[in-house]
Amino acid sequence: MRVAVTGASGFVGGVVVELLLARGHDVLALSRRPVPPRPGLVHRPWDLTTGPLADPPEVDVVVHAAAHVDEWDPWPVHRAVTVDGTGAVLTTWPRARIVLVSSCSVYPLRAPRRPRHHFSEDVAPSRRPLSAYSRAKAAQERVVLDREGTVVLRPHAVHGPGDPTLLPRLARARRGGRLVCPGGPDTLVHLTDVRLVAQAVAAACEIPCGTAVLNVADAAPLRLAAVAAGVAIANRWPERPLFTGSLAAWTAALALEGPARLLRASSPPVLTAYAVSHLAVSRVFDTTLLRERLGVEPGPTDLSRWRPAPTADADGASDDSHP
Repeated sequence: MRVAVTGASGFVGGVVVELLLARGHDVLALSRRPVPPRPGLVHRPWDLTTGPLADPPEVDVVVHAAAHVDEWDPWPVHRAVTVDGTGAVLTTWPRARIVLVSSCSVYPLRAPRRPRHHFSEDVAPSRRPLSAYSRAKAAQERVVLDREGTVVLRPHAVHGPGDPTLLPRLARARRGGRLVCPGGPDTLVHLTDVRLVAQAVAAACEIPCGTAVLNVADAAPLRLAAVAAGVAIANRWPERPLFTGSLAAWTAALALEGPARLLRASSPPVLTAYAVSHLAVSRVFDTTLLRERLGVEPGPTDLSRWRPAPTADADGASDDSHP
């Protein structure tokens, strides 16, 4: 099968490319930065903000893993890369099947009319997204779902070697011998191994299942206390966890984020509302449809792999690390 992968030099895109090649597919890797040459792989540089790709080769499936992931950047940047860039992808391949790597960040904080922390795919995206990133991912989904046969995959808090987003945030939270955790020890955190995302992508390429939206998450959520302990052990951090509780975390995030935005700070504060939503709010994602439609069985979370990679390559404008 001929598969094009956007965001191929990024955290998620790179793992997807490796698995597709291992399964014997011919891969067209698309990204702003080069990727290592391998048998079966062709790389073409492409900045999605420049519009449709000139003279594109024919492909059977397009895996669209490209998005702007820096939640602190303003909406016009996210719109140009994530939303308008997706339009460029669809224009480039008007007949190819689309597999979109989206994000569970499109969901609201609470699931209505059900246990408040349980999310299945019939929960509508939030009308009040916490960040420009979440807003752009929801808009991106609307664009691709107009094409019949599209599969939208929604991972949450993607982890693994080279994670460019969540692990650096946790590393910045080390203060005075304590690992400050924004939430309570019993908060349920549902993570997604980057290898599971790649498995879901490969299955969506190989198994036509009609138009579908599917959650992608590890077999079971973990208590925040277990996440903090596991990450600390994996990275040899000596700090003891300090749990702030949900209310304190939200209060601190709003107090820090408001002034930073007013001052147009170039980098986000230690806590933002979007970051807190990943660790201070219990959220469990139903993966029944992932198993039924694609035959992908999530495994347990392996926190021992959640550490920096020696040559981690995070392509900030062409990769989705899906928080």
